[in-house]
Amino acid sequence: MAEKEARSQEDIRKDVYSQLVWDGRVNESDIDVDVLDGKVILKGVVPTYSDLLEAEEDAYSVSGVRHVDNRLRVSPAAVYPVPGDNDIASKLRSLLEWNQDLDAERIDIAVDNGLVTLMGTVDTIWQKYHAEHIAENVPGVVGVSNRLTVQPVRRFSDEDIRLNILSSIDRNASIDLSMVNIYVKNGVVTLSGTVADYQAYRTAEEIARYTNGVVDVNNNLVIA
Repeated sequence: MAEKEARSQEDIRKDVYSQLVWDGRVNESDIDVDVLDGKVILKGVVPTYSDLLEAEEDAYSVSGVRHVDNRLRVSPAAVYPVPGDNDIASKLRSLLEWNQDLDAERIDIAVDNGLVTLMGTVDTIWQKYHAEHIAENVPGVVGVSNRLTVQPVRRFSDEDIRLNILSSIDRNASIDLSMVNIYVKNGVVTLSGTVADYQAYRTAEEIARYTNGVVDVNNNLVIA
């Protein structure tokens, strides 16, 4: 932890940019990187929404980064035709229908200037974000608003949910359970406290998302 705190802002900035250049999934040519007190600010333009998300993941993976303020904008490259809203909706509808993990009939899709809004219901929170991930990778999408609601097939008490999350975190070597607080109300999980790095931050959130009975997760963990 002391090593992370000792890193200069310029060293972090250089490493973030190097990580973006390294990542073959990301077009970094129009991305600017600023760093202030461990917070990385990404600005500029990327050709796809997946570039925007992957750039944020790359920034978080760098030692010393505590938070990423992603201000990137999506502007599809002019070298290929940009799909219209109807084309995006049709492609996404087909992908959801082909996916065996989702009941596409319960999911409604709206697209406005490339911004996808998902509405309807799913059985689990991981299905909610699975649908979002599918939408993120459809050509022409510039953003996703996930308004899907979770209606679990089986009900679990808040205390059972909390204990199940606690047990799973306790089994995970990357998270110090004594530094994490878990609060559950009506199936909504709130995580607070501190973790050592972004891997632990994401792992704790994924544990909560994959726990039966959870309908939403608020991740208020801080990277120390």
